[in-house]
Amino acid sequence: MTPRAALKPAMGQPMSPDLRRIVIVEAHRRRSGRCPLRVHSLGTGETFDIKPAADGFYDVASGATVRINGTQIVLADGRGPIDLALVGDVGFDGFEHAGREPFSGRAGGGASVTLYDRHRNDYYQYAIASEADHV
Repeated sequence: MTPRAALKPAMGQPMSPDLRRIVIVEAHRRRSGRCPLRVHSLGTGETFDIKPAADGFYDVASGATVRINGTQIVLADGRGPIDLALVGDVGFDGFEHAGREPFSGRAGGGASVTLYDRHRNDYYQYAIASEADHV
């Protein structure tokens, strides 16, 4: 007899808060051409510092060095890669390989970015700050 779990299709794992934040930063960077210096989670009230780098950025809270390789987000610690593609004027779609989790979102290059889970049941909103902004 086959175990019940073997009959279910493989489902993705929810993306970690650190990876969501990294996707948010990169989506904004691609849309605006500027790496944010700070992001503020509108859901948790937490604020996170970001340090731009020549080929990506450093997420201070997680300690993750993030590098961009074409359309992929690559983390120095081996997590990933994460595919990210811009869609239309404000949309983006992606796939987080380690957790097998597709995602989508909206980033117009302005003051906020929204990330949706696989089924668009849950969403995560972040305010974005550059040098001149205060969050």
